[in-house]
Amino acid sequence: MANNLAALFLERIYDLVHDGGYVAQVLPDIIFNNAMGKDLRMHLLNNTSVQSLVGFENKGIFDGLHDQYVFRLLTFQNTGETDYLNGISRQHDVSILNNIEEHTFKIPKEVLAEYSPEVRLFPIIRTEEELGVISNVVQHPSVGDRIDGAWNSDPYYEIKKGPDNDRITDSKDIGEYPVYQGKNIYQFIHDDSILDDIEDIEYWSVEDDTDTVKSAKQRVREKNLGNLKRSLYYAFGGDETSQSQVQFVDDLLKKHRGEPLSEDDVKLDCTDYRIIYRFITNATNERTFIATVIPPSIINLHSIYTIRPFEINPSKDDLAESPLWPAYEPAFTDEEMMAATGLLNSIPFDFIMRTKVNKEIYQYTFKETQVPRLTAGDEWFDYIWTRAARLNCYGEEFADLRERLGGVEPVTNVDERQELQAEIDAAAFHAYGLNAAETEFVLDDL
Repeated sequence: MANNLAALFLERIYDLVHDGGYVAQVLPDIIFNNAMGKDLRMHLLNNTSVQSLVGFENKGIFDGLHDQYVFRLLTFQNTGETDYLNGISRQHDVSILNNIEEHTFKIPKEVLAEYSPEVRLFPIIRTEEELGVISNVVQHPSVGDRIDGAWNSDPYYEIKKGPDNDRITDSKDIGEYPVYQGKNIYQFIHDDSILDDIEDIEYWSVEDDTDTVKSAKQRVREKNLGNLKRSLYYAFGGDETSQSQVQFVDDLLKKHRGEPLSEDDVKLDCTDYRIIYRFITNATNERTFIATVIPPSIINLHSIYTIRPFEINPSKDDLAESPLWPAYEPAFTDEEMMAATGLLNSIPFDFIMRTKVNKEIYQYTFKETQVPRLTAGDEWFDYIWTRAARLNCYGEEFADLRERLGGVEPVTNVDERQELQAEIDAAAFHAYGLNAAETEFVLDDL
């Protein structure tokens, strides 16, 4: 509630202060790094002249507030627009306010805009060296950008504990496939055979033909039916001003195959290998972003986000099919999937992610984080995917993918795995275009 009031108060300030007037406000950090404050931040950049933005952790500054509470001091003139601002984050000593220009650095408006192109989050930047790295990183496309001829990432969660409790059981004897949580994975790791810290599977579910009402897979079908319906509607000229999407799609399919759309037409993402990542994290962890490729026939709770392995691109010929699975095309080649996993688990990607998150990686946060979209023929593509595959594709569950990838040899020895991961990190620094000094800064920041 206090955060909402702070946002309303800042919005009201824009109207209360006369043109050219000066404002200084202490505001919770959520105003600057949460989706709800987008319009307020855009107004600051486009309609005011921001002098400084200084972030603090409450290390003995305000009594009665937790010492990890984060806030920022904002000063601006209520006129013009902002070309750059003097900024710094995560400070502990308010004495720097006695000479702000000496302790801050100039952050260009372009960096603020490109860092978070949709939600317009403001970065958490502590040093000028960090600003230099971020300025280079944001030259690459965001993960969620749609790029023709390249792999694209579309994350979502499959089922949620609470509303979907009827689809899971804690009895392995009853369950027929596992339901994963974030604590069941680590970077390039999908079970507890490599890393002792991976926790045992806690939840399970059943197949549709055992009990449709209790099947987690069936619940995922239900949730994804709308996605398939919309894809068909827009692919074949649906008009929002005329009949409903449901009626349009049902009529279309009846014409071509004699039956309407059904949940059986949804191709589950768990029918193939796919990338997943942890939703819960912490910017102070050894690694903030945790991703891996998992084998088929696993469903994930909402503490894990699934990156869809398929895109829906229906053709006219697909309309005669039942189910409509031919309309689903791979979003990644197998090699691209492994290269993407390598880049997402790399130190450079982790570095930029740490500037955006506290404890949770929201969908928009992931989609706005920049990554080189390496594909076949690009420098470092083969280097990264082959090493990521050797790290990730261990165990009998990955025998099929190893064969599809040309017979890669998995590595389970801890020392060899660390060496492979270090090689991926080194290649990722090159792929991001970071120079030796910037690379050294990022590594020192770990």
